[in-house]
Amino acid sequence: MLGWHISIYRQTDDGASPATAQSLEGTRVAVWQTGLGGLEWFDELVKAGMAFDLGGDGYPSRYTATAGYVIPQIVDKPPGALDTWMFGADDVLTKKWEGRTVVDRAAVAACRRDEWLLIEAWDES
Repeated sequence: MLGWHISIYRQTDDGASPATAQSLEGTRVAVWQTGLGGLEWFDELVKAGMAFDLGGDGYPSRYTATAGYVIPQIVDKPPGALDTWMFGADDVLTKKWEGRTVVDRAAVAACRRDEWLLIEAWDES
């Protein structure tokens, strides 16, 4: 699979300030698999000053943005999300592997518009 495994998390510190590269993952808001262009919308948020690229080498890469910018784009279906995930013959799949896109409606509803979220993107190429 060429693409990305993306997860969005609430922060463990209430998200009052932007996440950092060392921020801990809180409740997961959403998870999905996408193709190679799956990070373009995060990059556009960064260019527009609505998000920050926290760095990383794809194992993972991290971003932060407020729920007001992120939630509207993922609530129905995250950009580029595959409904059913792909995997390769050599991939190791554990019990934690969901194999499908998940948006946690309760976690979405709990997010404040001004709450800073943590976004992780794992390179699957």
